Amino acid sequence: MMDCGTATELASQAIDSSNDSLRLFSLSMRESKVLLCSLGASIQSWRHNDSFDIVLGYKDASNMHQTKNPVYFSSIVGRVANRIAKGKLSLNGAMHELEINDPPNHLHGGGVSGGFSHRVWNGDIVSVCGGQGVQFSLTSEDGDQGFPGKVHVTATYSLRPSLSSSGVVLRLEMEARLIGDKPSPINLAQHSYFNLSGHSSHGGDSSKGILDHTLRLHADSYTPVDQTAIPTRKIQSLDDDPVMDWRKERNVRQALHQYGVEQMDLSADAAENDLNTRTPSIGPYGFDHNYVVRKQPGTSIPKVAELSYQDRKLTVYSTAPGIQLYTANCLSSSENASICKTDYKAWSGVCLETQHFPDSIIESEKEAEVDPAFCAGKCPILTPQSPNYSHCIDYCLETDEKAAEETCGSDTLSQKYASVEDMWRTQDLSTWYKRAKEYYEDNCAATIEGVLGGIGWISDIDLNGSREFLKEITLPKTEGHSVACECGAGIGRVTKGLLLDFCERSDLVESSERLLFAAPEYIGTDASKCRFFATDLQEWEPPKKRYSIVWIQWVLCYLTDDDIVKFLRRCGESLVDGGIIVMKENTCADPAFVLDVDDASSTRSIPYWLDLIFKSGLKVVQHKMQDDFPDDIYAVPLFALQPVLQS
Repeated sequence: MMDCGTATELASQAIDSSNDSLRLFSLSMRESKVLLCSLGASIQSWRHNDSFDIVLGYKDASNMHQTKNPVYFSSIVGRVANRIAKGKLSLNGAMHELEINDPPNHLHGGGVSGGFSHRVWNGDIVSVCGGQGVQFSLTSEDGDQGFPGKVHVTATYSLRPSLSSSGVVLRLEMEARLIGDKPSPINLAQHSYFNLSGHSSHGGDSSKGILDHTLRLHADSYTPVDQTAIPTRKIQSLDDDPVMDWRKERNVRQALHQYGVEQMDLSADAAENDLNTRTPSIGPYGFDHNYVVRKQPGTSIPKVAELSYQDRKLTVYSTAPGIQLYTANCLSSSENASICKTDYKAWSGVCLETQHFPDSIIESEKEAEVDPAFCAGKCPILTPQSPNYSHCIDYCLETDEKAAEETCGSDTLSQKYASVEDMWRTQDLSTWYKRAKEYYEDNCAATIEGVLGGIGWISDIDLNGSREFLKEITLPKTEGHSVACECGAGIGRVTKGLLLDFCERSDLVESSERLLFAAPEYIGTDASKCRFFATDLQEWEPPKKRYSIVWIQWVLCYLTDDDIVKFLRRCGESLVDGGIIVMKENTCADPAFVLDVDDASSTRSIPYWLDLIFKSGLKVVQHKMQDDFPDDIYAVPLFALQPVLQS
């Protein structure tokens, strides 16, 4: 069973002449330790095996507080990340004046006067999917930093294993909720500077900054800017701008050299000298641009960036439509070893800020005046009708990139895949579900033997294991009765052999009409207690608050990751209070997945399944392995799941 990491609160740091104190927390998993601080809900450090720290920043949180953190090290920025032109915000016919802290524009919700990055947040250790996380929260009043509307914001950090044997994933879930009826824009971003060489003087090399790193962005276009770094509100294809193109892995030194020559009109020698000294000769320059994240069908959270150095790799996934690439162009001698972890210069780190687009607060009545592709990434506006915002980021750190790729996955034709995304990218998703249906129409008889793939004799063993599992769970009743739902029901094997012994009624959901039509006869007289739905799971919309138990067995393997996450979320919403989802699927031990090219299915490892469960907003409340199955078939765990917010 894969657990999330553990969280520990450390000694607080007092703030001079203030009743506040800075609370510090650590997250630990495998050989990684992440230090978090309530100031700016920030990542103070991320160490692996106590040997290198991949996050730039101050020596400690008190230095961060005293300096007012002018470069936004490590913090969450908001209420609106990135720039707002001339500090003017028009909303509902009213003009709001914001601080000009990046002349002539407003930047990151406000500077030292009190943007989210400079505020002391509340902090608590919380339960997160089999482990612990740290949740920071704050309330921003109407008029705070000039922004309209009152909002409550949370930022929850947690650690869990990656799909490899040694990597970890740092997850950040940022959410905001409108309080009252006054609309407010919201666009949160995490502003950590990364350097995988172990940038600090403790166990790292800071001499070359990120120049020896390679970077790849999963974006085919970007938002060009004017001379003050404000987007033109047009989208430009990277086919037309090779200097800005990171679609293929690219050496950062070479990219900055090309930028200096082609964008800044430097000679090749001058650009090379700038890089060698890490001191730009004509003022700060480099990348500080928003890229449009490529849509990635099949995946649960799109991959947006891959940063590599030697054997180390940081992969960023995000639900946001954009990513700001910032190569730390403005770091200088002001960020030195007297207050920081080491002396910093230009290009000491890289920020990979996932976000909605800069300067994109666009009211609906004005959208017609703006490029539709730009509007697709516009800043969310919280209203009483749409009061919630969420933004999820996964930072996956692998310290042995080659080994991680070798163990990722394969298919039944022995094709190996370097990553989950690599596998989904090669699939024809337009025919994915059609292939599975055709296979089963040709190979699955409407019998127990047929629905169990020729090993019908294991049905009793399977049902007995499921029965023992359910005996340990108390199912809730609503108005004196309980309703089950069997997903991927086939002919109703689990409804007849199990669910109707625990619930008064059962709904059956099955994509094959042929199999479902055979279900009433197979179930017999108890079919009068059932309802039958012929629909695909990826399209099924279950009723809200109906089921005491949703049973899902040997069917999710046919769904894409993205559809699994969406489906499980809908199932969570279909539960009555105290209800559960039971998931019972095949698992592989190594690699992380095995793709069956014949029936378009994917057998996933337990960490892979738990990753999808985590992304679905569910938690594991009970689990066990099915006993007494033959050794030559896949291992089958049972997971009892509930929504994270359900008590």
